[in-house]
Amino acid sequence: MERAVLQRLKLLRRLQEVDLSPDEAWALLERVQTHTSSTEDRERLAHLIRVTTAVTEQLRAAPAEPEPPAPQRLSPARQAKRKRQLTKAARRRQRQ
Repeated sequence: MERAVLQRLKLLRRLQEVDLSPDEAWALLERVQTHTSSTEDRERLAHLIRVTTAVTEQLRAAPAEPEPPAPQRLSPARQAKRKRQLTKAARRRQRQ
């Protein structure tokens, strides 16, 4: 479980590298589509594509190994209670 949490944190950090507001992203897309983009626009777009691709690849990757199940009790609780009862009875017998 910890491994999955760490992977998600890494993904979030990668996504935080993208510092575009929705309005800025639409404006960038429009400039690229109308061929009026600058070198800086193309660099930002390339960075956005790299980050998005990396995050998508990590999300599509095979899921991490499932956590092993919690160990089962070796003996039911009733047996432990019964054991205590037998011990108490044995002590009573010794006192008499």
